[in-house]
Amino acid sequence: MRFWVCIFVLLFVHNQFSRADKIINNNSLYTEKYIRDIYISNPKRALQLLDEAETRKAFPLRLINELRSLSYRNMYMNKLAFMYARKSYLLDSISQREPKHMLKMTVYLAELSSIMSKYNESMHYALSGIMQAQKLKDREAEARLLFCIGENNWRLSLKDEAYNYFGRTIELLRGSKDMREMMLLSYYYGAEMGFLMTDSRIDEALALAYEREKLLKKLEKVPEVPEGYIDGQYSYLYANLAYISYLEKKYAQAEGYYQKYLAIKESHTPDGKMYSIPYLILSKQYETVIDNCKDFKELLRTQRDTLNAQYLTILNKEVQAYLGLNRYKEAAEIRETIIAITDSINSTDRKNAALELNAMYGASEKEEYIAEQASQLKIRNVSLCFLACIVVLTLFILWRLWRFNHIIEYKNRMLAKLINEKFANKKDGNQLLEVYEEQEVSSELEPELISPEEQDELLDETDKESGEEEENKKIFQELNHTVVQKQLYLSPELSREDLAQIVHLNNARFARMIRECTGTNFNGYINGLRINYAIKLMKKYPNYTIRAIADESGFNSAPILYNLFKKKTGMTPYEFKKAQDTLRN
Repeated sequence: MRFWVCIFVLLFVHNQFSRADKIINNNSLYTEKYIRDIYISNPKRALQLLDEAETRKAFPLRLINELRSLSYRNMYMNKLAFMYARKSYLLDSISQREPKHMLKMTVYLAELSSIMSKYNESMHYALSGIMQAQKLKDREAEARLLFCIGENNWRLSLKDEAYNYFGRTIELLRGSKDMREMMLLSYYYGAEMGFLMTDSRIDEALALAYEREKLLKKLEKVPEVPEGYIDGQYSYLYANLAYISYLEKKYAQAEGYYQKYLAIKESHTPDGKMYSIPYLILSKQYETVIDNCKDFKELLRTQRDTLNAQYLTILNKEVQAYLGLNRYKEAAEIRETIIAITDSINSTDRKNAALELNAMYGASEKEEYIAEQASQLKIRNVSLCFLACIVVLTLFILWRLWRFNHIIEYKNRMLAKLINEKFANKKDGNQLLEVYEEQEVSSELEPELISPEEQDELLDETDKESGEEEENKKIFQELNHTVVQKQLYLSPELSREDLAQIVHLNNARFARMIRECTGTNFNGYINGLRINYAIKLMKKYPNYTIRAIADESGFNSAPILYNLFKKKTGMTPYEFKKAQDTLRN
């Protein structure tokens, strides 16, 4: 039994490791390095992997778009290549985190615009890229952009400007010890030679050829140079030198360069044999031309790649050779083949153009869908943020209200406690007056308003006699005792004249007496007693309504009690009752 359990455990563990290896292998397909390795040999597969890599977010979108651009460029779908290079460029320009990658995309855009004959756009990218390259001290990028400007000018027939930029490119790279820059310089020597030979500027082309030969001798001493690179460069160089020498009617020198070319291993490969075709045609070695063309044609057939401009170029060279040999029948047959291939290429180009437009439309639809989703997400996020702000604001307002109410309740409790302490165990009469005279309960106390008649009476000092003030105090004590003991202040109809008659004083002196002894006028004095009484009632009868308290205290209405109570104590009768309940509990 234990044996079978062990077997099952081992099988389970092996299965898990197999699945893990499979997942790791699958994930390794969507790496930048793997796709960068295959986009030249298998661009369609690379594009499929890039779509999945974008879905998985395997690496940054700017790099995914760069590899898409390179893949489409390798498929000669330059519009799509430009579109994705532009997307990568825009991502870099927004983030501003990778200036070197942004410069690389600027170079791609300048070159692709030139390929599509959009020279103004190409010049724009190239000029802005040169500034970036100088800032980053990237001589390779600067050289590529300078040469791109030169090519644009050459195609626009601005030859002097073109060769000026070619010269600046070469001058920038000349003398460099960097292997990549030296290899790039070799390429630009060859490219400018081609332009010079097309323009029949043979002497200048020959001078560049000699400079290139010197450069290749320096590159031979660099150990990091890829194997076969030097041979390829020499074979191309000597084939062109043989052609130039023959044009100058230096036949022996031309043959010497041709022999040097043949001495290089690269010259015997199908690619290398094509370098010598211009010299062989010029020197009328037609049979050799035909043989060399057959070898390269066979190579393209094995690769199933015969519907392209390169194959047509070979066929045209064959036609020239057969015409040189007066073999018109073979030349005519090849011309028929050229016509058929041209038709197929045109058909393929139309199909590719349709596919490219379809792909661009699909990409545009995808972008619109993504933009719509992003817009909806943005609206949702804004809505959520707005709701969150509303909730936070509501909570803040509620907290403020709670805090305000809490402070008010605390203040009311303290005021009620202070009032209780002042009125605790005090009798009516002088005790109440003493409380009133000592200080007002509230810090917000407002003085009673004095009517114009009372103001005139207070200002009338004609009847005032010496010793009157002491006499007024005695009279007021008696009056106050009577008012408090008999609770005359509880009568809503009580008037100043009623009390003046009790003490047998005229209105002017009565007003002065009240002001001297209470610090307020008649209404303030009476209302103060009524409020004191209302406080006693609210403490003694907590279940009484405010209306009942007002009636019992001599106020004509509850609002008058509310108003005066608020002025005297700093809180309303309702708040006072509530504070009393809290203190009792």
